Amino acid sequence: MTYDFSMSAEARLTVAEELRGGTLMPPIITEEMEADLAACTVAEIAVPTRVGPSRVIKVTPPGGHAGPRPVFVNFHGGGFVRGYHPRDTIFCAQVALATGALVLDVDYRLAPEHPFPTGLTECHDVVAWAFDQAAALDIDPDRIAIGGHSAGGNFATAICLMAQESGAFRVCGQMLDYPFLDGVTPAAQKLDPRSVMPAWRMEAFNVLYASTPENLTNPLLSPVMALPEALEGLPPALILIAGLDPLRFEAQRYAGQLIAAGVDVDVRQFADCDHGWVVTARPGYREARALIFGWLDALFTRKND
Repeated sequence: MTYDFSMSAEARLTVAEELRGGTLMPPIITEEMEADLAACTVAEIAVPTRVGPSRVIKVTPPGGHAGPRPVFVNFHGGGFVRGYHPRDTIFCAQVALATGALVLDVDYRLAPEHPFPTGLTECHDVVAWAFDQAAALDIDPDRIAIGGHSAGGNFATAICLMAQESGAFRVCGQMLDYPFLDGVTPAAQKLDPRSVMPAWRMEAFNVLYASTPENLTNPLLSPVMALPEALEGLPPALILIAGLDPLRFEAQRYAGQLIAAGVDVDVRQFADCDHGWVVTARPGYREARALIFGWLDALFTRKND
């Protein structure tokens, strides 16, 4: 099945409901994960943004802390179309426990009801809000990192580009987990027969989020299109790549672009893993999560010295 930008609004909603109705990799949630979530204090807050209030799940680790906490802002995956899942907050709870950070998990607006750049604007504004409210939240504005998975990795990347241009704030690090970074290359050219990800699904996500073909070349949707000078001085990055993932080539390409621009980049490819393995708890996820937690903890520690 092929999707194109001539689809009606009604047809786009029908496709979105199809995408939301099932999953290629149902998440595995263990008793250990549930215990990690229960160990944290979890609360819903409404954060003001330019597109309206954003539902944010605030995850606070147990115990006291000496001085303001670091912060990690998480953006879930789902092709910009599929929504929040409790697995996302479980991941956030594990980040909080491993690093002592306050974690904000953003349940952002979805396409096609809210196409590009609505969700990106919302997520950007949640990060800006964290900086503005640092004193009230008892957090350290010098230790605010962001990250995301798949589409969420796209948001994290684009927010760093936006903040670099505006100078509004600067996060201390960006964690990009099997990110979507290239809406220009046709989905059929990305395919890997070993992956669970089909071309039609990637095409549908592109159409529903981009809304118009012109948006596909925007560096805030396709960061691989960013000019070299736009990448200079960006925050340190951790990039996780799945070796079976159709998105692996764009992640490798963007990592190279960042390195060429002089950015501090840690890259790790998990050869036998597929798209989504980290949050769905497929083989290799423990090692990948430990890598993320360790990188964030080291980042926060360095910034605190």
